[in-house]
Amino acid sequence: MPTTNRSSSTTRILAACLVGLAASAAIADNWSVSMTVDNQFDAYKGTVGATVGAAVGSGSSWSTTYNFSLTGMTASDYFYVSTASDHSVAQGFLGEFNNTTLNYKFNTGGPRWEVFPVGKYLQQVDSSWPAVWPSSQMPTQGEVDQALAWAVSNPSVWITPAEETNWDNRASGNVTIWGTRPGIDNNAEWIWNDARGSGNPLLGGYNHDEFLIFRVPGVPAPATAGLLGLAGLGAMRRRR
Repeated sequence: MPTTNRSSSTTRILAACLVGLAASAAIADNWSVSMTVDNQFDAYKGTVGATVGAAVGSGSSWSTTYNFSLTGMTASDYFYVSTASDHSVAQGFLGEFNNTTLNYKFNTGGPRWEVFPVGKYLQQVDSSWPAVWPSSQMPTQGEVDQALAWAVSNPSVWITPAEETNWDNRASGNVTIWGTRPGIDNNAEWIWNDARGSGNPLLGGYNHDEFLIFRVPGVPAPATAGLLGLAGLGAMRRRR
């Protein structure tokens, strides 16, 4: 192939990849959610530093699978889950999330999720807050927003949630204290924060630096397909 034609073809491929990336960034996706928390939760759509609108879901019974939907999730949005527990017996968050726009499903567990253990930083977020967050007390939306705004300047507070081996939602051989929760993918992992530093963070009553805020980005992993295309293009050019 003549050099000029090859360069032209490369340019067209590159342009197509960039268009795909732009489309992924601009897309507004819809989600369906099935989840539960031991003990309590409120779920929100939001930006990097605040919730937006009223809670889209809430619950206080781990034996119930809560179902709700979100609309218009963009690349700059986050899905937030604020939680509290009674510091007794067990604690955890389990869920299945379907991006119905892109036909993509993901669960709790894995590297996409982050947790902010707000209880570790209560006095830094707001000196008027108690030194230890009371058990079974859910934060208000205003308190969640205070914590999120503070975290913007302190991004290292977002860490990977704790998991326990085999504590998932499998139907056969389920070893969790909760058993299999209906309507949630069997591969979903129970997650929480681990402030104790030893043993199973999901089992045994303990204040794991609560309240906690979990988050996951509004655009799922397939949006990076354009980047993979660019990487492949670079490899193709090197081979030539």
